[in-house]
Amino acid sequence: MTAAAYPILFLPGAGGVAPDLSLFKEGPADPTLFQAISYPGWRRYVEGDFSAEVLLAELEQRIVAAVPEGPICLMGLSLGGHLAYALALRLQASRREIGGVCVIDSFMIESAGPSAGWQGRALSQALELLRQGRLSEFFAFVRSKFWRALLRLSPGGLTSLLQRSKAADNSMLELETSMRLLIRVTAPWVAALDYQPEALVAPVALLRTHGTAADDNVWRRRCPNLQVFEIEGHHHNLFEPQHLPALRKAFQAATHDWPASPAASTTDVQ
Repeated sequence: MTAAAYPILFLPGAGGVAPDLSLFKEGPADPTLFQAISYPGWRRYVEGDFSAEVLLAELEQRIVAAVPEGPICLMGLSLGGHLAYALALRLQASRREIGGVCVIDSFMIESAGPSAGWQGRALSQALELLRQGRLSEFFAFVRSKFWRALLRLSPGGLTSLLQRSKAADNSMLELETSMRLLIRVTAPWVAALDYQPEALVAPVALLRTHGTAADDNVWRRRCPNLQVFEIEGHHHNLFEPQHLPALRKAFQAATHDWPASPAASTTDVQ
């Protein structure tokens, strides 16, 4: 990458948790700076004025504060890829230069309900963890699915429980609540993006698994300058050690000509 004083800003999936972004570096000498953009969380999502447009406006303010001048480079994982696309459009409209956008396995969603085949995918993921002897991760996975099921049955009740009690100390429940509420707000908005998609005239790379290949044409309508890179694994295990070399290689190829930072550190933008 060309050395310049501009970080790559990372928008996580709906869970709001960013992976170790240093895994995208070529090695210890790679000077690229990454900054994770955090999401507000469930307390903000239950406020009456919250909407997808409000979220975009708040995220845009954080991005501009993080990069007050010069080109802006964005990465987005899953839901974060859709947000990165929409934010790049907004930033271009305000005359900011977009150095590049990297979208990682961002599939199309139309509703907050479970997608077709979710039972099979959940069972496959659970069995994979058991086969590998990763028992602590297996039990964490089961707990997350339990909370997710309860949230789908009674979202208002569990949100009230979090507001009134010490249940807010349950980080997994808090994470699942934030994720479900954010998806509920943003899913119709994501679907609406493609009624009459606005073309993003900037370098855009789509790093996606084989399972989300059917959405390539939607991304091409959004991004005329799109490059597609197929990566290993499935949506739930992109960052498993066995898939990291291929993911890193695809990212380096996709962003080779982006402006990047000479500072070798990773921070969060709150």
